Amino acid sequence: MVRRKTVAPPRGRRRSSELRTAAGRATAASPRTPGTPAPPSSPHTPSDVYQGGAKVGGTGAVDDARQPTQRSRKHRYRPGTVALREIRMLQKSVNLLIPTMPFVRVVREIAGYISKEPLRFTAEALLAIQEAAEAELVHLFEDAQLCAIHAKRITLMAKDWQLARRLGGNR
Repeated sequence: MVRRKTVAPPRGRRRSSELRTAAGRATAASPRTPGTPAPPSSPHTPSDVYQGGAKVGGTGAVDDARQPTQRSRKHRYRPGTVALREIRMLQKSVNLLIPTMPFVRVVREIAGYISKEPLRFTAEALLAIQEAAEAELVHLFEDAQLCAIHAKRITLMAKDWQLARRLGGNR
């Protein structure tokens, strides 16, 4: 009597050739009755056969060999790459970052709290106020970032803003 060695199936991902042979064995071994439909063909086997660079057989309507087996994923940059690119772009630009009209509305609203009658501003005055406000905000961002780095963190938190405003370092 000859003893046969049993081999465990391989672990991990199977190669496409192993999938084809496993699918072929499963369909050949299963008996079919006349009323049952045939099992679907494996998606890994093309319907057209290529011999010597020429296609033999198939309908010719769809070239199965050119269709990808998986959807191609959209390219994604690593986290932080786009943020650093935007930071470099914004540091090089001299444009104002806050939209002008919403800023003008806020300035007029604050001026309405100060004075009973509506105040009038020239365009240059509003532009100067906006530039000063953005410079102050950038200064506050820098100080808050230094507070976060001092606390061995990367993320800005509300307590960093509060500490930066309380210290209020002059330049």
